[in-house]
Amino acid sequence: MTWLVHLHIRQMTDKMNRRGNFSMDDAGDQKAGEMSRQLTASRRAVFAGAGIGVLGGASILAACSEEKSSLLDDAPTNNPDVVVIGGGFCGVTAARELRNRGLKVTLLEARNRLGGRTFTSEFAGKETDMGGTWVSWLQPHVWAEINRYGMSLTETKGAAASKFIALDYDGRRRETSIDDIGLELEASFGQLFADAYAIFSRPAEPFIDRSWIKQDKISLQQRLNEASLSPGMKVFIDAYLTTTGSSVPSEIAWIDMLRVFAICGFSLTSMNDAVARYKVTGGTKTLLDAMAKEARPDIRLDAVVRSVKQSSGGVQVVTEDGQRFNAKAAVCTVPLNVLEDIEFSPPLPSGKLEPSQQKHAGSGTKTHILLEGRHEPFSLWAPGGNAPINFALTDGEINGNTKLIAFGPSPKTLDVNDQEAVQAAINQFLPEAKVLQSFSYDWNLDPFSKGTWCISKPGQMSKYLEDLQAPIERVFFASADWANGFRGFIDGAIEQGLIAGRKVAELVSDQ
Repeated sequence: MTWLVHLHIRQMTDKMNRRGNFSMDDAGDQKAGEMSRQLTASRRAVFAGAGIGVLGGASILAACSEEKSSLLDDAPTNNPDVVVIGGGFCGVTAARELRNRGLKVTLLEARNRLGGRTFTSEFAGKETDMGGTWVSWLQPHVWAEINRYGMSLTETKGAAASKFIALDYDGRRRETSIDDIGLELEASFGQLFADAYAIFSRPAEPFIDRSWIKQDKISLQQRLNEASLSPGMKVFIDAYLTTTGSSVPSEIAWIDMLRVFAICGFSLTSMNDAVARYKVTGGTKTLLDAMAKEARPDIRLDAVVRSVKQSSGGVQVVTEDGQRFNAKAAVCTVPLNVLEDIEFSPPLPSGKLEPSQQKHAGSGTKTHILLEGRHEPFSLWAPGGNAPINFALTDGEINGNTKLIAFGPSPKTLDVNDQEAVQAAINQFLPEAKVLQSFSYDWNLDPFSKGTWCISKPGQMSKYLEDLQAPIERVFFASADWANGFRGFIDGAIEQGLIAGRKVAELVSDQ
């Protein structure tokens, strides 16, 4: 079996190396050359210990640094005004805001690509987003960026599909349609979230009204157990919210689900439109590339930050390979789950360190699947817990075959790299369906994310959110993981980047 594992990894590596995701040269459309890279010994150990769960993880990191230095307005320097740690949407946004205020910015990204927990790869010959995907006009910050750069949206057809296929709690399969259950489903969601408006009347301002804190220790599982819902409706709600929380229901804070429902417009329909229906045409990379091209900071890829030390004169940031960057201030945009991996001086307070050690709930799976033949648009639903796939929807057609995006609560319930296991999971819903290909990326094994999007565990939001948002003297902390609004989304990352960029610019300009 060993040679089969290595063959699988090589095949997936080759597939992913055919696609880069970073372009920002002066010619506009010309893209930086693509190349593969080897993991360092330390990172190789992380992936090797996890078997093939990361699908040849190193190879997804699209390289593009060779031409970068010629694209900068300022010559590269180890003494910028500001160091930005992390090159996802949050870091790129902060860098752009600082650069537009005339400051010299060095952006340090641990991977050899920009994007953080978003990147556009290739599946079955089509551009495919492996991480953050969906956007909407209900997400104000990302929508402003889409309009700023003249981007367009592509609809995920399955998000509005009429055909529903569900597995009940006892495993029984049933088919229905939105025409038959739509009104009841919307009403059931409304019943479950009946107090959403009272608790989160201004959901993007979580500390305006602190009444929500009383409910923060309740899990999604507890709330579902207490709810007076019909068994049939509970299946759909369980499946949808388990997907939203990217974890098993017992690990998901109920208050975070209530908050998501509120910020998406207090209805299932608007929530679905906001989080699962519309994608940036060409993939998220097109938006990120446009933002990075405007920002034009000094970008250092493969720059793993190991320490951040403050003094009265500024901040020193040290990378794994020993480079030192001295600046007036720093913006740290790394995800919550890896914040503890950086040594800070002065040390991180407990309000930042403890939640990083605990990790947030987001740890599920996202798998792209190609089914043989054409299928009318549909969605698949199964309760959380031990279900290998708890939600899936059709995502278009490729060469006469049907593409799905499928979600599961945990890598423990589905080996996304085992096509036979994926086939068996799909056959629970579609007994005759044939899986031609499947493709995934395990963000839990990525050492620079250690999880998927951020959803709080019970008790975390009330205990840590304010502390996570707070700066420490000259170091500002910005991440989608503690955004005020669309926390865990691209929108939340942009929100935090805008806030940090403004605050740091004010600090540095006053000196």
